[in-house]
Amino acid sequence: MSDQLYEHNKQEVATVENNGVMIVRQKTTVELGEIRDTTRVAFIRNTYPAQYNHVARNMNHINYQTNTENKHFMRGGHFFLYRYVMIFALILCFAFGIASIYAKPCAVVPFLLTVLYLALSIFNIVVFIRNRPVINPILTRQVNRGQLDGLINRFFDVPINATVLTGILGAFIDPAVIVAAVRRENVQLTKISVMLYDDRYLSRSYFPKEIIIHILVFFVMFILAIIFVGTTVSK
Repeated sequence: MSDQLYEHNKQEVATVENNGVMIVRQKTTVELGEIRDTTRVAFIRNTYPAQYNHVARNMNHINYQTNTENKHFMRGGHFFLYRYVMIFALILCFAFGIASIYAKPCAVVPFLLTVLYLALSIFNIVVFIRNRPVINPILTRQVNRGQLDGLINRFFDVPINATVLTGILGAFIDPAVIVAAVRRENVQLTKISVMLYDDRYLSRSYFPKEIIIHILVFFVMFILAIIFVGTTVSK
């Protein structure tokens, strides 16, 4: 949307020598700033914490406008929760668990790994609960897949005094509602950031089912580690 001029009436009230009031109406123009697409393409790791943290990080960018508390981030997405790393950890747990039957100090490895992954899973569950709802319902709107030029979400800066929106923003964003919500909390803003997203982006904000699988698998490995270390080889 290019810069546009809109006319409006301005009313001024002045006192005339303490004897009366004079009302003056002036017709002025207001220039609306240009709505800018501020989307940046980002590389997101293929782990559930990285996918979820991408949503949380975007919401922190949006929520600062309404003085909302920052969303917390899940842990383990940079290394520990990659699929191949987890498979390797399970192999180590099982191998050192069997070795602990013959050499008890080997039990340290499966105990440490299982406790680590169980702690990560529990921590991430707490983060998910504390962040709900992770997506801001006022400054974001869901659109149909394919309307964002191949992306799963897009950001736009909208001038705080904009009353007319065009294109995809005009179909989904009500500027009056958004501006009112923002100004209740932060009157210093001259523009606001809004986000459009599709169902693929929304799915990243759901509870990760992988957490339940990880808890079950590593709890079983923890029990096996106890069984292995408690087993005595008969001589």
